[in-house]
Amino acid sequence: MKKSHIIKLLIFTAIIGIIFNVAWVKYQANNRSEETVVFLIDRMDKVLENVDNQLNSLSNIYLPCNEESRDKLEEMVFNSSVLQEITYIENGNILCGDRNIDTQQVLTHQQLNYMANNSRQVIYHSFSQRRHIDGVFFMLPVNAGWYKVLFDIKYMRFWLKHLTEKRFLYGCMLDNLNETSYHCEQNLSSPILYSISAKSKKYPYSVVTGYTYDMLVGVYLNQLPYAILVIISLSVIITLLSYAYFNWRYSLRSDIQDGINRKEFFAFYQPIVNAQTGEWQGAELLVRWLHPHDIIISPVEFIPAAEQSGQIQQITLQLLEKAAYEKKIISEISPTFYLSINVTASMIANKKYVDSLITMIKQYPSLQHGITLEFTERETFANVDIGALLTGMENLREVGVRWALDDFGTGYAGLSTLQMLSFDTLKIDRTFVASSVTDAVTHSILGNIVEMGHKLQCSLVAEGVETAEQAKHVAQLGIEFCQGYYFDRPMPFEDFIAKLELSGYNGASINTRDLSSSWKLQT
Repeated sequence: MKKSHIIKLLIFTAIIGIIFNVAWVKYQANNRSEETVVFLIDRMDKVLENVDNQLNSLSNIYLPCNEESRDKLEEMVFNSSVLQEITYIENGNILCGDRNIDTQQVLTHQQLNYMANNSRQVIYHSFSQRRHIDGVFFMLPVNAGWYKVLFDIKYMRFWLKHLTEKRFLYGCMLDNLNETSYHCEQNLSSPILYSISAKSKKYPYSVVTGYTYDMLVGVYLNQLPYAILVIISLSVIITLLSYAYFNWRYSLRSDIQDGINRKEFFAFYQPIVNAQTGEWQGAELLVRWLHPHDIIISPVEFIPAAEQSGQIQQITLQLLEKAAYEKKIISEISPTFYLSINVTASMIANKKYVDSLITMIKQYPSLQHGITLEFTERETFANVDIGALLTGMENLREVGVRWALDDFGTGYAGLSTLQMLSFDTLKIDRTFVASSVTDAVTHSILGNIVEMGHKLQCSLVAEGVETAEQAKHVAQLGIEFCQGYYFDRPMPFEDFIAKLELSGYNGASINTRDLSSSWKLQT
C-alpha cells in the first residue's frame, strides 16, 4: 500500500469511528433514560408506600385524632426529611393533624372535588396555606376519612435533580390529576432532544426523564477521552490489518507469477465415466500448484487471487500446453478420450485471449480434437458481453473445441442464454445428485434438469457421484456420464495414465517416465 493510501485509510476509519461513537452515545443515552425512569418510579413508590402503610396501620390501631394517633402523626413527620405535615379530614372538615392546627380551616374547592370524585389515592401539586410553601399533596382514604400528606416539593425536586444530573439527564414528576400545573421544560436551558415517561402502577403519578441538547453534548464530552483512545486504536489496528492483507495479496500474486514463470502449475486428472458401462470416456483437469517447498497447494488458496489479477489466463495456457503432450500419450491408449479444462466466461469474451488459445491449439495437433472447455453456471453471465462471449466460443469451436457448462441447475444462466450459447455438455451440480436418492423433491427437480438437458441436445454429466446407489440412480434417469469419488479421485497424470492402461484400452503400453521433465524441455 502507498503512503497516501494508508493516510486516507486512517482518516476514513477515524471518521467511521466518530460516526459510530455519536450513534453509540445517543443509544446509551436513550437506554439510560429508560432505565432511569423505571428507577425513579421504583424509588418514589417506596416513599409513598411507606407513608401509605404507616397511615393505614395507624388507622387500624388508633381512633382518628386521639392523642396516640396525633403523637404517631407527629413522629412520622419528625422522622422524615420530606414530610412537612399530615392532616386528617372527615366529612369535608379538617379534624386534626400532626401538630395543633386550626380546625376551622376551610378546605379548598379543589381538595373537596378530589375527595368527592376519587375512592383511591390522589396526588396533586398545590400551595400549602398552613405551611406557606409549595408542595405535593398525597391524599389517601382511610376508614371514614382521608389523610392529606404534604411533601416538600423543593426536596423532591432536589432528589430528582440529584439522581438524574449525574446521568446527564433531566427528570420531573407529574401528578395525573393536574399535569399542566408544572412542566419539565421550566428549568431546562436548551431544547429537549429525547424524553420518555412512565406511570406508576400503584399510585396516580408519572415520571418523565430524557436529555436536552446540552446534556447530550455533556455525555459526549465526558466520554470523549475514552472515545478518542478507542477510535485511534481501532483506526491503527484496521490500517495495520489492511496493510498486512494487501501486502499478503501482493505477495501471493507475486508468488503466483513466480510459479507461472517456473511452470509450477500442473493438473490432477479426475475420470469422467460412462454411466452404463463404467468405462473412462474423459477426464477433467483440476489445477494444482507444486510450491518450491514441495507442497501441493489446493486451488481454493490461489484461484480467487489468480482470477482477480488475471493470472488465471497464463495458468490455463500452461495447463493446456502441458495437456497437449499428455493427451498425445492418452490418445495412444484411447483415441476418443477427451479432456475438459475450466475457464471463465470473461476469459472467453476476451478476443486477445481467445486468439492466444487458438494459436496454441493450431500449434499442437493433439489439441485439435477431444478438448472441452467448461465454465461454471455460478459465474453470472450478466457481467459478460454475451455477444463477445458467443463470438469467442464460435471461433474456438472452429478449431475443434467443445463446450460444457459446469454446476448446471444452480445459477444464473437462463434458458434463452443456454440456447444462444449452444453447449455440448451440461454438468449437473453435485447437490442434486447427492439429495435425489433420498429426497423426493430433489429427485423431481433432477428429472426436470435431465429433461431440459436432453431438449437442449446436450450430453449430461452427473458430478459428485459418491455411492453405488447414486451411480445406479443416475444411470436410470438417462444421464450418460458420471464423475465422482465413487469412480476415482483426482490424481497426478502418472497415476492416471497407469490406471488407464490397466483398464485395457487397445492393450497399449506407454512409457510414462519423467513426463513432466520432458514437457519442460520441449517447451
